[in-house]
Amino acid sequence: MQVTLKKSSLVLGVLAALLVTMALAASSASALGFCGGASVNNQNKCWGSLRAMSGANAYGQSTGVCVGADNYSGTCAPTNQYAQVNVPAGNHYPWVIGTGSSFTTTWGNSW
Repeated sequence: MQVTLKKSSLVLGVLAALLVTMALAASSASALGFCGGASVNNQNKCWGSLRAMSGANAYGQSTGVCVGADNYSGTCAPTNQYAQVNVPAGNHYPWVIGTGSSFTTTWGNSW
């Protein structure tokens, strides 16, 4: 009886550790924000911090924006629509820039 209880406890402990590991791995794969609430225009680019990513998107609240990462340029989109860039998986600096001379508040996410 004692051997069965010890084996059951061991199995439950291993399962609990596996669940914790899976939860941590899943949270690291979620989107990471950048330039949240930053003001950009066509002369002022906002750069996000270095991160592991394979793509990013961003939008501007009052004018359009373009999005990219490092030297990769993605799409541009009009006001309140998402511009997107896809990059080779790896470490990159995402960025967003406005499409007009007036400033817009922007938000971006990378994955």
